[in-house]
Amino acid sequence: SESAVDGVSAEKESEGATSKAEVDLNSFKESLCDLVGDQTGNEVIAFLQQDEPTEQFYTLPVIDDKQVRRSIHQLIKSAEFNSAVRANNHEGRIRVWHKAFFDKMPKDTFVSGSNKQGKSKSNKQKKSDWPRDRPNFLNFVLYKENIDTGTAAKDVTRFARLNPKRGISYAGMKDKRGVTTQFCSAFRVEKEQLLAINKRDSVGGGNSSTKGSCIIRVGNLTYSNEEVKLGALIGNRFDIVLRNIDTGENDDHDTIRRKLEVAGEGFKHCGFINYFGMQRFGKSVDTHEVGLQVLKGNFEGAIDIIMREKADGDSPRVLEARRTWAKRFDGINVKEEEEKASEVEAKCARQVEKQCSRFMMCEKSIVSSLSRKPRDYKRAFTSISKNMRSMFLHAYQSFLWNKVASFRIKTGGSTEVREGDLVLLEEGDTNCRTSGLKGKRVKVVDELDIKEGKFTIEDVVLPLVGSRIEYPTGSSGTFLMELLEEDGISKDAFGQIGDKEISLCGDYRKLMCKPADVTFVVKEYYDPLQPLIDTDLMDLSGTSIETEEAQKDENFLLFGMVIGFTLPPSAYATIALRELTKRP
Repeated sequence: SESAVDGVSAEKESEGATSKAEVDLNSFKESLCDLVGDQTGNEVIAFLQQDEPTEQFYTLPVIDDKQVRRSIHQLIKSAEFNSAVRANNHEGRIRVWHKAFFDKMPKDTFVSGSNKQGKSKSNKQKKSDWPRDRPNFLNFVLYKENIDTGTAAKDVTRFARLNPKRGISYAGMKDKRGVTTQFCSAFRVEKEQLLAINKRDSVGGGNSSTKGSCIIRVGNLTYSNEEVKLGALIGNRFDIVLRNIDTGENDDHDTIRRKLEVAGEGFKHCGFINYFGMQRFGKSVDTHEVGLQVLKGNFEGAIDIIMREKADGDSPRVLEARRTWAKRFDGINVKEEEEKASEVEAKCARQVEKQCSRFMMCEKSIVSSLSRKPRDYKRAFTSISKNMRSMFLHAYQSFLWNKVASFRIKTGGSTEVREGDLVLLEEGDTNCRTSGLKGKRVKVVDELDIKEGKFTIEDVVLPLVGSRIEYPTGSSGTFLMELLEEDGISKDAFGQIGDKEISLCGDYRKLMCKPADVTFVVKEYYDPLQPLIDTDLMDLSGTSIETEEAQKDENFLLFGMVIGFTLPPSAYATIALRELTKRP
């Protein structure tokens, strides 16, 4: 059989044989995860498996339980593991050292099987007190290129050596393909810690499999008593470049210019159906399917969807891992051979975990949990981070909303309020999460409201199904109930989730959205690769767009548009652009 460590195939060994280093590391991971949790345990193992680590040690989150701290040290000091890992205490936290840097450890504090931890002048290191007159949160702007917000947040946490348990908080997710800036917060952090990130030319993330790189910078650092929290934002500003625009007809240049001007002006004054964008449903457009299975209490089904083969181009290694997982019970009657099924699943989970890329956080958490507690699918699902678990459920809410929105526009139009519609009377608390109901108040439109013209289409909302929301009484409400029935659940399921950490109270979302502060400029250029807009980092560094004199042949003239606009929270620029370009 073949064994693999860190994705590199080892030489073939006799059946059942494995290298000592691999056995030790697997056993170490199981014990460590029991002490610090799956996510931290997996990150430690990934760090220890690096052949050429850039960091000397991994700092564990603050651990208040003295017995847990003692157990971690005892585990690392054991003769079974001390050749592969060591640790020391620093400012009240445990640092796990990579073996490549054992010689860099402080001589009086390292932990090993043959040496006791050295004693400092005082047996207990004193934590430095945070200045009483300084606010707890360091708010800052995060600038990034070629990396998504989640991965960037983890990189900032790691490189600035922040508490992994808290990390950094932010108001919303920005995807990998944009050049983005956003407000973030870090708890009780010195400015110098974060500013050290700016000294790095590039950091991890991006497309590392093809040696891609990303850029992360921080700035505008100020201390505040208010933390930037997920969802607590008033909107997003976009500046988007549309390149090589094709109007779809054999138009001359003057006609193309005129059409683009008309489209830009129309976008300024007309709204669009406020659909959730496709990114809400994941690359494989199946996150809502996971959410539905969780609402049904079918955690095995939810995990099967997460782990199944995807249609979006997995790498050969990941594809093989998914196929291996799908076939794990081949030839076994699971109901009659439960013990054998558990053994097979645990073994398969350990194998598949090695083949998962570092970006497959959900899959890695699942198989890590099942390698120790096979067939316990609810436990495996809850091993996924809370934010990710919520994402699956919110995706199903969004899927229903999009369906009902299409039905409402088809049957009631996009310009007038109809009897039975819901309208938002009060926007609610702007400081609360956008998925909350705090302060929001709605009304069902009646015949008198229509006669008096009290409301416009911009007031109409549709519900995100939850345990504490009202429903439209017209045909839209009936259609929503029919969708739930088709999926085999009722609205009561949203108040009975088998996950204590997550609640789905519901929310209200505007049917139509009108962008604000719209600006646009039509661009003409000849070089297909010509940049058409400066980035913020270019502006700060005084860098200008470099242009090469191209031969100005009118036959090769290209048209583009730089359009800027502001959208409210949770509105999608991709949906806005679909309206602008009139394309699906």
